[in-house]
Amino acid sequence: MIISIVNNKGGVGKTTTSVNLGHALSRKRKKVLVVDIDSQCNATDILIPDKVLTSHSLYDVINDDTPPPLNECILETEYQNLFLMPNIPESAALEPELISQVPDSLFRLRKRFRKFASKNFDFTLIDNPPNLGTFVILSLYSSDFIIVPTEAGSKHSSEGLIKAVKFINEIQNKGNPDLRFLRLLLTKVDRRTVISKAVVEQIYQTFPKNKVFKTQIPINTDLQKAEFHGQTIFKYRSNALSAIAYTKLANELNNIIKSKK
Repeated sequence: MIISIVNNKGGVGKTTTSVNLGHALSRKRKKVLVVDIDSQCNATDILIPDKVLTSHSLYDVINDDTPPPLNECILETEYQNLFLMPNIPESAALEPELISQVPDSLFRLRKRFRKFASKNFDFTLIDNPPNLGTFVILSLYSSDFIIVPTEAGSKHSSEGLIKAVKFINEIQNKGNPDLRFLRLLLTKVDRRTVISKAVVEQIYQTFPKNKVFKTQIPINTDLQKAEFHGQTIFKYRSNALSAIAYTKLANELNNIIKSKK
C-alpha cells in the first residue's frame, strides 16, 4: 500500500505525519517504508539524524539510467520495522532534466519502485514537497492513495484543499487511474481557539465526512521539540497528546484499508 502525503501548502504537517504515522504503524508490527521525495530532506533528518549518508538515495533512483538495486537505497532506522529511502538536497537539480523528458520521466519512479515497495512493505508513505510540481507528480504516479493534511489554524485551508483535490483528479486522468483520494487529516487542531473551530466546521461543510479522518492531530509543542531533536514523537514523549493521536490515526488507517480489500 503506497500512500502519498500531499498538500501544496507548507507547514501543514506532511513530514510530521509521514514520520510519526510511519512509526505508529511500525509499532503495530507493520513493515513501513518512508520515502523522502522532498529535497529539503526533513524526513531524512528526523529518521537518521546526524548520520552521513554512505548509501544510495532517492536521488540515484530517479537520476541514473541504470539505478542501483533498491535495497541499496533503503536504510534501517533506529525504530523497529521502520525503514527510510533518504534524500539529498542535490535531488532538486534533477527537476529540469525530468521536465525536459516529460511524459516518460514522470513514470520513472513508478517503474523502478512501485512493484518493489508493494512486495516488501505493508505501508509506504511518501513525504512530498510543499507544491504540486514535478516530484509530487512522480510520487502520485507511483501511489495507491493520497492523504492530505490540512492545518486547522489557517483560514485558507479549504482553498488549498480544493486545489489539491482538483490536481489529484488530473493525475487520475493523465497517468494513474488507480489513484484514490483517501482522507483529509486535520492537523494543529486547537479546540480553544475560534479560528480552529471555524476551520474544522468549514472542512466538514465542504467535504463528505467519509473523506475526513475522524482522528485529529492536536497542536502540541512536543511535536516541534521531537523534530528539533531528530526524533519521532514516540521516542521523544510516547505519552504526549500527539503520540496518542498518531496511534489512533494508525488504527483508523488500518481499519480503512482493511475495508477496501
